[in-house]
Amino acid sequence: MEKLEAIIVEDDKDHMAVLKMHLSTHCSDINIMATASTIKDATKLLQENNPDLIFLDVDIQGESSFKILKKLPFLNDVEIIITSSHREYALEAFKHFVTDYVLKPLQPEPLLAAIEKVKKNIALKALANKQNEPAENQEPLKRLAIPSVDTVEIIAVDEVMYLESEGRYTTFYLTDNTTQTASKNLGEYEKLLINNSFLRIHHSLLVNMDFALNIHKKDGFYLQMTTQKYLPISKRKINSLYRYLNLK
Repeated sequence: MEKLEAIIVEDDKDHMAVLKMHLSTHCSDINIMATASTIKDATKLLQENNPDLIFLDVDIQGESSFKILKKLPFLNDVEIIITSSHREYALEAFKHFVTDYVLKPLQPEPLLAAIEKVKKNIALKALANKQNEPAENQEPLKRLAIPSVDTVEIIAVDEVMYLESEGRYTTFYLTDNTTQTASKNLGEYEKLLINNSFLRIHHSLLVNMDFALNIHKKDGFYLQMTTQKYLPISKRKINSLYRYLNLK
């Protein structure tokens, strides 16, 4: 397994140092890509990046970090280890489908057991994705079915400019300036469109590159579309975009 990219959300410097020490000592296959010590900074960080794993303290400067999970429903697909000094938050934590709940002060054995759960979950997801991948020589899709509560809309793939994740739902942005919302997550459509000109440029965006104009690199990376709309490119996706464009 490749290195796991992790983000730590923790407002206590001592607890942060202990967690980093345990990871450095026992988990050389985990890279700490960033840290945050406020709800605001953590929310921004998680919107802009695509970690494999989040270490999340429950109480951040008097605020509940469950606010982040409610605000960013796409995190349901990310492995999350809750770290807390309080047992009473465990039930609520598992309602958010977290991977595990580790009590402070952090000790190596329960922490490493939680990380093993993370690795098993990621391996199982990768296996399931591989089994569901379309064959590389399969013809590109011409039409997509978009299921909603009452109907199933059928649209032409070449009319889709980009798709945006809305938690467990996906919104399609079409060339006629209308939108359609499907009751499937973005990852499922990414697999279906693997043989079309679609590229994941952000954890929440799958773009039809036939409608891309430019890459803007000032104050972050943005993909300019033919509609003049600018879509954010996450740091973890910029290299795959460059490879797609034969720039690397």
